Amino acid sequence: MVVDTHVHVVGDESRYPLNPPGVGSNWFREAPVDVEQFSRVMDEAGVDRAVLVQAMGAYGFDNDYVLDAAATDPGRFKSVVIVDVAGDPDAAAKTLRALAADRGADGVRLFALGDDWIGAPETAVIWRTAADLGLLVVATLLAPQLPSLAKALGRFPDMPVALDHCGFPDLTGGPPFPGADPLLALADHANLHLKVSCHLLETLDDPADLVDRLAAVFGAERLMWGSDFPQTHDRPYPELVDLGRRACARLSPVDQSAFLAGTALTLTPW
Repeated sequence: MVVDTHVHVVGDESRYPLNPPGVGSNWFREAPVDVEQFSRVMDEAGVDRAVLVQAMGAYGFDNDYVLDAAATDPGRFKSVVIVDVAGDPDAAAKTLRALAADRGADGVRLFALGDDWIGAPETAVIWRTAADLGLLVVATLLAPQLPSLAKALGRFPDMPVALDHCGFPDLTGGPPFPGADPLLALADHANLHLKVSCHLLETLDDPADLVDRLAAVFGAERLMWGSDFPQTHDRPYPELVDLGRRACARLSPVDQSAFLAGTALTLTPW
């Protein structure tokens, strides 16, 4: 089985208007893929299930399409939404409760690129709300924000957390990746899991070098593959899946299974 833990989808603009806040690239105009198209390429690539992650760059805090897309096939898709925690944590918590109760949201993406609010005491309400609702927390931040994340991990040690793109670590110089030390320093937080995305893997001569290093420090059972499709669209989707398979090729069969599906199924059970 293969589970893609990081996919963005974009709907018909007449029904789901784009609302880009100016974050990231223009991928949602260059290579938009709706859920029906994505389901077909999943079949072609041999991918069984996927986590649909709210595309901040395309829609901001409007989660309508990611929720509607996941609802087209709940046996195949999970949804992760974004709420405006930085703007008003209490209002964000109320919104999250509604999205979970009324729309079936499965997780919340704490989108904190370039900001340290993720570990601030005043945002603890969103963590408590996610815990109450049984939602997966997905953290999206840059390496300088990892110390702030560490505070939250320590404050909520029983809350499973997935880190998008491994926190965008510095991988220059290749193995043993000394620039990634701020990420590796978080390995003692047993509740932290890493999304090892094609956004990172495609930058390396041998993607297995990164997975081997992360598995040695975190354990393969805390790693999971994500394509980042179609934000990452420099190659067809089946080739992104193949990149994920090559990245875990040196792991044991059991650990390969965890990387490609098992970890994801534990965090977001279907």
